[in-house]
Amino acid sequence: MSDMFPDAVARYAPRQGGLGGFQRLRGVWRWALQSLALPTLDLLAAQISILLVLMVLPVPLRDAPELRLGWNLPLAAALGAALLACHRLLGLYDTTGHGALERLRLRVIGAVVAPCVAVTILVAFDFASTPPLQVIILACVAAGAIGLLFEALICPLLIRNGAWGSPALVVGSGPAAAALAERLLRQPELGLHPIGFAADRVPGEIAMPVANLGTVAEAARIHGSRAVAVIAMTSEVASGEIARLPFQRVIAVPESGNLPTLRVNFRSLGGDLGLEVSNLSQAALQQRLKRALELLITIPIFLAALPVIGVLVVLIKMISPGPAIYVQRRVGLHGRPVAVLKLRTMHTDAERLLADLLARDPAAREEWDRYMKLARDPRVLPGIGDFLRRSSLDELPQLWNVLRGDLSLVGPRPFPDYHVARFGSDFQQLRMSVKPGVTGLWQIAERSNADLRRQEALDTFYIQNWSLWLDLYIVLRTVPAVLCARGAR
Repeated sequence: MSDMFPDAVARYAPRQGGLGGFQRLRGVWRWALQSLALPTLDLLAAQISILLVLMVLPVPLRDAPELRLGWNLPLAAALGAALLACHRLLGLYDTTGHGALERLRLRVIGAVVAPCVAVTILVAFDFASTPPLQVIILACVAAGAIGLLFEALICPLLIRNGAWGSPALVVGSGPAAAALAERLLRQPELGLHPIGFAADRVPGEIAMPVANLGTVAEAARIHGSRAVAVIAMTSEVASGEIARLPFQRVIAVPESGNLPTLRVNFRSLGGDLGLEVSNLSQAALQQRLKRALELLITIPIFLAALPVIGVLVVLIKMISPGPAIYVQRRVGLHGRPVAVLKLRTMHTDAERLLADLLARDPAAREEWDRYMKLARDPRVLPGIGDFLRRSSLDELPQLWNVLRGDLSLVGPRPFPDYHVARFGSDFQQLRMSVKPGVTGLWQIAERSNADLRRQEALDTFYIQNWSLWLDLYIVLRTVPAVLCARGAR
């Protein structure tokens, strides 16, 4: 199965024989990219943020003596040093094993702490002209946002050049180890790139997606100095084996079952390891904060969208007689029906057209049963309908549902009764325990490409791991997901 991911395996596979001149040069290039790219971009973000802040400041403040120098060298030096120090201490420059959500959280923390560090630097060096505190705070916030954008842009380049994360050695050869290796290969942004697996006992019936590098001792002797050992913890793996692994860095991945994988705190209970998790989706204070933040975001977006909705209403009515906005009943919080608003993208006799197609086309029936959607849907209005669905503009009226409190800005997608009925009863109850949302994890990860099983997995992860950080991450990822229209139908 190693031919399933040839690029990822080849990029981090061990080289045979000595290194040639080109390979040495490539190794130096990778080291330079991995060591210097993110710090350099943070320094650049600091300088750009200072320029932007000076451009938007009121004229009296902008003309203050301590800000007359456009680049303001003391502020630039202090802000750059503060960002580098904070991000280094937070571990942002270690790209091994940090997911995108965790990196977002750390960057926000860095932007909050950096002003204090910058002020400390300015005071410690006794600069004669210290900028006002509000300028330093605005510059740090801007630098955090710009740095996040820079990281999102350069991360794919670093991954392609093998300069993101570390080579990983999967310890084990059972089904859990095979699934772990495949998951890491499919998500290179995690920074753990499997170069192979090592196991003292290899069952012949298990196919691994990476090469066999021998026993654990053999693999450690060759790769122990540079590879991270990742071990899938199962009932067959004793906890004592982790401490005996001959690797400098070891990551143990427990079988989480239905436990949340985010917001987990470790507790030492008299020598035993305890995992403390909290169900934030049911916490009253967290829900009030979520409601306040989504109103803060939704109100200006809705006001800006009103003219766009008006133009689209006119276009729809020009193409197809009938109402341009329709109301569809969806399953909401605690199973209560929600009247969801949408711009009409289908013919008024859409149900009849669907029934006729499914009755005469077995392939369409199979696709409908798996996805509850069709790639070529005869119900969709020509031209305008496909455009609205791919751009997600048909969902703009749902911002009114958010303002009314029927929907959240972020949450599981509100499905019709016939769609929800296809899920198991346990998942239906879990889904109905939270308010559905206009956008969610499913939309940014798969959109219409997800079958029912994948939809259930993504919504379960969101509900069990909900936090304001996760909502912020989804909101930020929604814009590129909509613009790229990947998987939209």
